Amino acid sequence: MTSQITGSPAQVGRGSMFSAIWLVPIVAILIGCWMVYTYWASQGPIIQLSFVSAEAIEAGKTKVRMKNVNVGEVLSLKLSEDAEHVILSVRIEKSEAHFLREDTKFWVVRPRVGVAGISGLETLVSGAYIELSPGSGEEVSLRAFKGLETPPATPVGTPGLHLTLDSNSDKALSQGDTILFHGMSVGTIEYVHFNTDERRTYYNAFIRAPYDALITSNTRFWFSSGVNLDLSADGVRLEVGSLQTLLAGGVSFDVPRGQPRGVLITERAFFSIFSRESAIYDKLYQYSLPYVLLFNDSIRGLQPGAPVEYRGIKVGQVKRTDIEYPQIVNLLDPNTPVPVTIELVPSLLGFADTAEALLNVKTELEVLIMSGLRGGLATGSLLSGSKYIELKYHESHPESLAQFGDYSVIPVIDGQLGQILTRVEETLDTINRLPLQAIAESTNKAINEAALTLKEIGKSATELDTILADPKSHELVGSLNLALNSFQRLAEDFSEGSATNQELQATLRSLETTLQELEPLLGVLRRRPNSLIFGDHIKQDIEPKGANQ
Repeated sequence: MTSQITGSPAQVGRGSMFSAIWLVPIVAILIGCWMVYTYWASQGPIIQLSFVSAEAIEAGKTKVRMKNVNVGEVLSLKLSEDAEHVILSVRIEKSEAHFLREDTKFWVVRPRVGVAGISGLETLVSGAYIELSPGSGEEVSLRAFKGLETPPATPVGTPGLHLTLDSNSDKALSQGDTILFHGMSVGTIEYVHFNTDERRTYYNAFIRAPYDALITSNTRFWFSSGVNLDLSADGVRLEVGSLQTLLAGGVSFDVPRGQPRGVLITERAFFSIFSRESAIYDKLYQYSLPYVLLFNDSIRGLQPGAPVEYRGIKVGQVKRTDIEYPQIVNLLDPNTPVPVTIELVPSLLGFADTAEALLNVKTELEVLIMSGLRGGLATGSLLSGSKYIELKYHESHPESLAQFGDYSVIPVIDGQLGQILTRVEETLDTINRLPLQAIAESTNKAINEAALTLKEIGKSATELDTILADPKSHELVGSLNLALNSFQRLAEDFSEGSATNQELQATLRSLETTLQELEPLLGVLRRRPNSLIFGDHIKQDIEPKGANQ
């Protein structure tokens, strides 16, 4: 018998699509992603640095350091589009990314020799690296920086005072030059800029703390070139600085002796650099009056800056000795004068240094010019041949004030050398006007006559020698000697104090007495010559009388 199997139909279902084996790759992928993210998140920013040259820099080797600690690495190098710079891709550590500020500085550290000494010798072994100097500005997302070709003179954040110095002198400073106070280094020149329009050089200077407290409103700066020899119209001046300035030069500052210290400077200020230390004692004046002197002689030795003096006192200076004037069209014309522009300082003349006093000073100077004020060249130094302008008064007076363009003219007179040459020329003219030919002929005639006279004298001397050689002449000489001796004895007998002289004096006195006694008798004889015969008694003549009487 067949049994029938009954029951429910079989159920067929799908198995699970997820297998535990897949957990392994999934976990591996997640770990990989996490590792990639962790690596990416731990990386610092990539910045671009530009340098003029990539000397001693290698991708993957050159490090970026800050205070000798690695903070980054150079990833790659490439040229800029204009091929004038090298662009470096540099990764900075994330932990140091906050040092990237708007004024952060980068420069390549390599062996250098400069005025400040030798630096970067350690790179001879370790290789060059890029130094990072964090800025003090706001943190920015800037990712492009321009690298410095030379290290900054002062690290960013150094306490002190920043100044701006300017100069139009022939002397110049360089980045890194020292700023001195009493021979001690207190600061550095950080940056040099020459303004072509103004023809002046500007310097960014930094004075380190605590020496920044030495900078006041009366501070003066001057070039300290070590040895300064000045041959000018003021004479010969020799200034010798310290050993450091002899080797490196630089600039010094101080408050001039005799002046108050002034107000303390606490923020960036402007100062001018004087050419030498002695120049800081020259008072700075605001107002001056320009004048022109027109010379007909050579002005060789007269330089801009030469003093203008009156009685040995400086009252101004020479400003121009060139001929760049519209009035000068032909210098070779003998009638063309050479203009010299000077500036007279009212304060040096005893007036106030104000704009109000300027017009009064100009009027007063015009009166003085009409009174005979003149200008002339004078020699300041025979060694250097330098000259200066000397003002003095002359007896001549101009009829009116002359003008040379926009300038008033001060009449000129010959200088000391010119006056001497003028006198020499006058003397030579006088000599030329002398009748030298007639004088020469007269002189020759006199010489000939003198020669004849000398011949006659020689002839007489010969004859005298002949006479003296004759024996009879010796007898004559003996007779003359006897006569002279007799005359000498006679003169001694009649000399004062001798007996003969006393007797003669007594005889003369007796004769004088006798003459005095005869004087009345002589008077009577003059009146009545017959008184010796008839006597001196005068009888009256008998007067006839008439018969009636």
